[in-house]
Amino acid sequence: MASSIRTQFLFVLIFAVVFATCLPVVAQQPGNSGGAGGSKPTAPTSTPTTRPSGTNFPNTQTERQILYITGSVVLQDGTPPPEPVAIERMCGGSAHKEGYTDSKGHYQIQLGQNFELQDVSESSNAMGGFGSGNRPGMGSPGGMGLGGVNPRDLIGCELRGLLPGFQSSNVMIRVEGSFGEIRMDTIVMQRMGGGTGTTISLTTMQAPNGARKAYDKAEKSLAKQNLKDAEKELEKAVQEYPKFAAAWALLGMVHQSFQQLDEARKDFNQSIASDSQYAKPYFGLAIISAQQQNWKDTARFTDQVNRLAPLAYPESYFFGGVANYNLGNMADAERNIRKFLSLDNEHRRPTAVLYLGDILARKQDFAGAAEQAKAYLAVAPNAPNSASVREKLKQLEDLNKSTAQKQ
Repeated sequence: MASSIRTQFLFVLIFAVVFATCLPVVAQQPGNSGGAGGSKPTAPTSTPTTRPSGTNFPNTQTERQILYITGSVVLQDGTPPPEPVAIERMCGGSAHKEGYTDSKGHYQIQLGQNFELQDVSESSNAMGGFGSGNRPGMGSPGGMGLGGVNPRDLIGCELRGLLPGFQSSNVMIRVEGSFGEIRMDTIVMQRMGGGTGTTISLTTMQAPNGARKAYDKAEKSLAKQNLKDAEKELEKAVQEYPKFAAAWALLGMVHQSFQQLDEARKDFNQSIASDSQYAKPYFGLAIISAQQQNWKDTARFTDQVNRLAPLAYPESYFFGGVANYNLGNMADAERNIRKFLSLDNEHRRPTAVLYLGDILARKQDFAGAAEQAKAYLAVAPNAPNSASVREKLKQLEDLNKSTAQKQ
């Protein structure tokens, strides 16, 4: 009996070491180690699905072309959103943020410019260690690239809006007969309930005309992907109206994109001081804390986000899970990771299942851990760490068989 217990304990120790090497280091800075057990490979972004060729497309050879999408985003009651809405293009298993709406909910965006504001409303893939990771210059001033797309690559693609606390309708991109400009159907955002806080600050409605005009100009600058001008206008807005919580939060996002983290932290704290029930700045602080591997603050801020707006920021559960994992709070880590996976229908964070797998292995649930390894390989079969995960999967299956034989 004692021998069996020692053997089981040895299995757990061995697996905790070998499986942890598959886990990513969340928010690791270049040259550092830490997180879930040393330097670990990252998960890739999704690879676009190959789509069939279309017909009747003007000038659709293999070269990339300049194409614009124009349209509007409205709330369910027909009014424009009070904050900028990110416009995301979805093609097969790939999603790419193209730009933002202006203050009236309109957008005109050149496709394929590879621009992304580091948006706390959907977290950051700019941080090293997970997600797309190694994209230099994200959120750089202007953010303008030559870009362009092949119209054939847009077959079957859709657009949607991204705004915390709201669910978006999807609209199809129809390229035929566009002649350089694609007019989109209206995107409708429906509010999601739950929580004690808000995803839209009430201080926005109370802002005086001067501050609101500056905020509107900042939204237009964001829609044109000009972060420097947006920064100037947002600074004007908060000078005119120091309690402008939404402007402070948006300014924090801009500074976060510039990697000016101390300034971003001050902005988010000013936003919270102006409206303590506004969820967005708490999530911004959680992202900064994760980026700096301050796991206690990451856990604290994500708990606050999840209390205020439990459905608005799904990735708050991911960051909360990783924070608790690194703090050794495995019960809280499992609860957060499982909640995130229940909301992550598009597998934006495949590495979440690796964390869950390690947690289950520590509980000697080798069968459950093996299922998580299989789930990871199903959505990221060509990830840099896929060979290592396959090796650990075999070890898990062997451990599971050995455990079953001893029972």
